[in-house]
Amino acid sequence: MHTKNKSLLQTNTRRLFLKNAIGAGGIVSTSLFSTSVLSRSLPTENHSDNASKADPSKFSKLAPDFVYLNSGTEGSMPSCVIENLSNNLSRWASDPTTSYETDKHLGKRQHYQRTQVAKLFAVDKDNICLTDNTTMGLNMVLMGLNFETKDKVILTNHEHNAIVSPLTVHQQRIGLKLIKRPFPSAAILNKMNTQELIDFLLPNSDELRGAKALCVSHVYPSTGVRLPLKALRKKADQLAIKYLIIDGAQAFGMIDITQGDDDIKHADFYACPGHKWLNGPPSTGILYIKHSNIQPPEFYPILSQRMTKYIDNSRSFPMAQALQVRGCSNTPGFSAMLAAIDFQNQIGGAKLIESQIMMMSEKIKKFINSHSDTALVSPDNDPRLSSGLTVFFPFKWQQPDKLFSDKKTADHVVNELLKKNIQIRSIGFYNSNNAKNGSYALRVSTAVFNTDAHIYQFEQALQDVLINL
Repeated sequence: MHTKNKSLLQTNTRRLFLKNAIGAGGIVSTSLFSTSVLSRSLPTENHSDNASKADPSKFSKLAPDFVYLNSGTEGSMPSCVIENLSNNLSRWASDPTTSYETDKHLGKRQHYQRTQVAKLFAVDKDNICLTDNTTMGLNMVLMGLNFETKDKVILTNHEHNAIVSPLTVHQQRIGLKLIKRPFPSAAILNKMNTQELIDFLLPNSDELRGAKALCVSHVYPSTGVRLPLKALRKKADQLAIKYLIIDGAQAFGMIDITQGDDDIKHADFYACPGHKWLNGPPSTGILYIKHSNIQPPEFYPILSQRMTKYIDNSRSFPMAQALQVRGCSNTPGFSAMLAAIDFQNQIGGAKLIESQIMMMSEKIKKFINSHSDTALVSPDNDPRLSSGLTVFFPFKWQQPDKLFSDKKTADHVVNELLKKNIQIRSIGFYNSNNAKNGSYALRVSTAVFNTDAHIYQFEQALQDVLINL
């Protein structure tokens, strides 16, 4: 973002985006913050125009005096999504049986919703299963694959329990070999480029070669690192790894996963939510299955009513469809998730939204680097590794080389910012090869509804808190 052409592109992109986007804060109880006041006056750029837009797609439930920078945990919902969800719940309540059995948008098979998601990713409907969340999708995959005792599976020491837990079940049950690759320390990670990091995590070694699966995150909640899927696919193929399984909890809605280096089609399985960066309703998610005709004994339909479809080898039944049929699920929510996708398209589409989120995240990173050149954890040396998550250690404002990596200090900063009507979060991760060496840092999520004014308010409030550490 340092060249003249990039600056011009960013300016034009911001103008187009802000013409449609909404400036708002985060979901909070107004009584909780009724006595809070802002410590700085805010710049007028973007803020007043966005806050006054009477647009039906506005994030109207976000309190206007609260800055919500925690979409990595939970997103919000624009008004159009809330309205869609409410209408579909009413339709369901008025005619439950018809809704469940035959309704195009609410029926249990979810053919329409799966078809629309498939169009978004340029795949077939039978590559898509709708789930409650990322954890559900990953468990469908990791408990469905027919792992054997002789198999080995690669993961990192920064994976979410959505990956770790089902793999641990296999480890305990059948002795599956888990190879846990450590991330480099924060000080090293911060300066790496894509190839250096992937080679560090996945060296060309006999230990890794021929593994049954590689299970990693697309964007890491612990550090904000994005691992480009195209590069992961290339590395997996070089190491003759059979399955590339991706935790996409921090990607869908933040970055464009429909094309290029981050296209989900580089993965064999990809699970992601609708309720974080996409700003869809709770209990919505997507599982992508590359090989639509995968069947037992290679893969079993866990959490499904359709295992009987596979006992006759003369028939073929798409695995995604089998996983979709599992009783009554959140079909009104899936319809509202499509409304969230439509909302993103109306304000410019995934690529433009990614650009806006990355620009705001870059501002946070530059602010941290300008005051402490050792605090930043998230990579800032290679844009391909960057995401809308910025992770950094708290530091003394007057002594910027003095970093804090303990949970107490990180939580203290979060709570002090909350008193100033700003929501971020603390995050824990391993900061060395020693599994007992846990570090805590601060994590800022710059989402589609955030503005330059929100970033400015956060920076000023953070300075106030760090001065008093």
